[in-house]
Amino acid sequence: MADLKRTVARTQGMLQYFGEPVRFAGRKRIGVRVLLPLFLLLQCCHRISARNSLNDDLLLPYLPVPSGDLQHRHRVVRDCRTVLGNSSYETWPSNNNTEFPVATTKVFVSKFSEENGNQKTVYGHFTFVNDPLRTFSVLEPGGPGGCSNNRTATVEETAKFRKCLVAQNGGYFNVETGECLGNVISDGKLVHDAKGMQNAQFGIRTDGTLVIGYLSEEDLLDKVNPFLHLLSGVVWLLRNGEVYIEQSKEAECDKTQTTGTFEQFINVISARTAVGHDQDGRIILFHADGQTSDRGLNLWEMANFLKEQGVINAINLDGGGSATLVLNGTLANYPSDHCSTNPMWRCPRSISTTVCVHEPLCNPADCGAHGHCVLGECQCVGFWTGPACSVLDCKSLNCSVHGICTQDGCLCDVGWIGTSCDKECPMGWFGLNCKQRCQCKNSCPCHRETGSCNVVYEPEMNNTLYEAGMCLASMFTSHIKKNQSLGKPLLTEKTWLILSCSLFLLLLISAIGNLRMLPCRMKEKHGLKYAYHRLEEQNEYVCPVENSEYLEQREFNVASKQLLSEP
Repeated sequence: MADLKRTVARTQGMLQYFGEPVRFAGRKRIGVRVLLPLFLLLQCCHRISARNSLNDDLLLPYLPVPSGDLQHRHRVVRDCRTVLGNSSYETWPSNNNTEFPVATTKVFVSKFSEENGNQKTVYGHFTFVNDPLRTFSVLEPGGPGGCSNNRTATVEETAKFRKCLVAQNGGYFNVETGECLGNVISDGKLVHDAKGMQNAQFGIRTDGTLVIGYLSEEDLLDKVNPFLHLLSGVVWLLRNGEVYIEQSKEAECDKTQTTGTFEQFINVISARTAVGHDQDGRIILFHADGQTSDRGLNLWEMANFLKEQGVINAINLDGGGSATLVLNGTLANYPSDHCSTNPMWRCPRSISTTVCVHEPLCNPADCGAHGHCVLGECQCVGFWTGPACSVLDCKSLNCSVHGICTQDGCLCDVGWIGTSCDKECPMGWFGLNCKQRCQCKNSCPCHRETGSCNVVYEPEMNNTLYEAGMCLASMFTSHIKKNQSLGKPLLTEKTWLILSCSLFLLLLISAIGNLRMLPCRMKEKHGLKYAYHRLEEQNEYVCPVENSEYLEQREFNVASKQLLSEP
């Protein structure tokens, strides 16, 4: 029935927004009476398919305010406050320990004494959160825009939007319309304003200060040190280490109620959740399983139990069937609502805000789209640097002033190359990245930027070359004049001495060689004998015999033959 009323209200608002019956192109206008059943049918089907639980374990601090009672729609805290003193809230510096893990969740199973003397067993969880400025968030139901759209979602669904390591139900909401109740600030944005009606608040400012208690509208809208995250609960459980329920009853009274509903809300046992902090500034999330009037804790028992565990300040959050704890995306408690599909089973309720513990966030969260956030630090890509990956740094003196730095490195100007744009194009090449060859005659160089064969240097270069040429000419002229004035010979004495010694040595070696060969030549000359022989005609050839002894023997042989041949 509650869903039906909520759907009717939203549908009427949608129809009133258009201001007149809807007209479809080429057709007659369709009146509100025709569209209303259609919207009701669609919305009801959506609600039935989206709901997980029956919302049968409701734990409400106040009776629902009639929709037309605008006078009492918001309770002004200071109308009931009598003994709160000068300050309506407490502050505490948050923990800044960056060690891992960012949060530790512990399970308890404890015995509690009841008024009748019996013992009851309650089980639940404590979560201790380090560095809450970067690891704690208040999330809207189903992601950003959830409160403005009166959206509800399970804690598991909402936790996915920030990859929560630990997620727990947050503040209260209107079970009929889905409206967020109290003040809600998420990621520095005020997404719901109670307009002066504040119950117990818990938040963290941008400087890391934890704030617990009752806040005025001026406190809420402070621009000097604004809130980063804030949510509202009901009943301030602990103030400076002392139970503060009795004072909260007076501060958060409801003038429209005379039935004792608020007193019953405090004293009834049920599933409970709370948020607070300890002496070290760690945020503490508390969860206890239960079911209204059957098992669990009342607010007095929870406050004393938190005090025993060292909690300094704490407020009570939504409980009953709303109490939900999710660890690493998985339901970790025993919900008290029955499932809508089969009452045999228990299902988590679709609720409003969620408190989330996550890995440290970067600023900005997406690292400026130039990196990835890893454990609170931006891991930049390419040549992006800085805590937020917002600075391009190519080093090497900003690309040697001959290029621009991009995320892929230095983009060199025309006529320059190199990772730092510190090298001119080599001889015979020009253009972007020096990829074009010069086309000048006689292999002459060209301009490194334009490729022009008529190379005209810049004025600074021309002046430099002119001064260098004049300097060299002056040095050369002065050197010649100096040598001429001193009559300095072409070769020094030392050089002449070396040359003379070398020539004398060569001459001496030549003389020694000739002297050694002289005896051999004399011997050959005196050992040879010569004879003369008349020329004779030969049929074939003349034997060149020059030995005198051989000639004499031959003549003897010829003479012998002649003597023998005579008669």
